[in-house]
Amino acid sequence: MDNRNDIDFIARRYKEGRFNTTDGWRRLGIAPSSIWRRFRMAAATAAVVALSAAAALYYTGHTARDPEPQHIESAAPEALIMVKVIDFENAPLPEVVSRIEEIYHVKVNNLPDDAAAYSLSLHYEGNPKDLIGVINDILGTHMTVSEK
Repeated sequence: MDNRNDIDFIARRYKEGRFNTTDGWRRLGIAPSSIWRRFRMAAATAAVVALSAAAALYYTGHTARDPEPQHIESAAPEALIMVKVIDFENAPLPEVVSRIEEIYHVKVNNLPDDAAAYSLSLHYEGNPKDLIGVINDILGTHMTVSEK
């Protein structure tokens, strides 16, 4: 019965042209979109796509190429730059130095007077010059490496 009263109320008060659909949508907070707004959105989207494509083409055309490999001559003797793996477990310093000289075919100089008092545990992969530098840093010694 309530529906009939609502219909009667609307039928008695309805007047031609009194209700504007655009105003009704605006009162509800929904603005009608114009055809120009749609074109502006489409144009903005197309511009973004075109700029992205242009940037991608520019980037691929102007990226740095890998340079040709160059042979670099080393001034250091080959024995001093040779990379090998060496391991020590609580070894006295004279034994460590002896193994370094044997494996890398180099001469270790400036061994401390009390070298037997030092012991060393390490795993190292590299060249003898860097290895002696690491040992010097660890033990506070001043040893050097030279070619045999």
